[in-house]
Amino acid sequence: MFYLRLNKIRIHSNGALLGRSELQLMSFVTLGEEDFPMLDEFYRTSDAQLKKQLVAQAVTKVISTRIIPQIQRVKDNQLIYFGDTGYNVFVNDTIPQDLNWMLLAIKSNQQMVDNAQLASEILTDKNLIKLVDAIALLASMTNPVTAAVSTLSTLIAQSVLKVCTQARDNQLGLYIASFVRQEHYPYGKRDAQDVPDTTGNMNVDYTIFGF
Repeated sequence: MFYLRLNKIRIHSNGALLGRSELQLMSFVTLGEEDFPMLDEFYRTSDAQLKKQLVAQAVTKVISTRIIPQIQRVKDNQLIYFGDTGYNVFVNDTIPQDLNWMLLAIKSNQQMVDNAQLASEILTDKNLIKLVDAIALLASMTNPVTAAVSTLSTLIAQSVLKVCTQARDNQLGLYIASFVRQEHYPYGKRDAQDVPDTTGNMNVDYTIFGF
């Protein structure tokens, strides 16, 4: 078994001028190449329309992993705990060789859209062309599929944030990480505390545990 567990986070600024604000978390976890056979096909085909379809499948795969932990209203510099055991954002029957994790924190007073609506708002023709071009540039790399998965996660994060901005929501944090078993959890375990995110506004504590 394998678990990726979110233990706690700290939000430095809650995005409100005064008092508390509503916090929404979105967690996305994908494995490496085994989760994205469509990207192998992407690099084998020269059919432009098929490439767009394959990228759309990959985006939908990432979005389908979304988990939304429930968070109450938070104040500045608040530590947010997930019970005494943490919150499992990913569970797998076997220890994966690699995985990618994206944790997004948003100030929002609205109910989060479902995965189908989120996918439809991201997978516009303009966004698909951008995604196809970005992934195509990685073809000459030693392992283009692995690089494409990481790039895809970043681009999806940007797209999700754009959707949220259009809905007048504000980003409070974004943590993106790629793990390789041999380097990051060779014995099946990794504990990390107070890890800064990309925005400098959120710190994350998590545990990787496999047996």
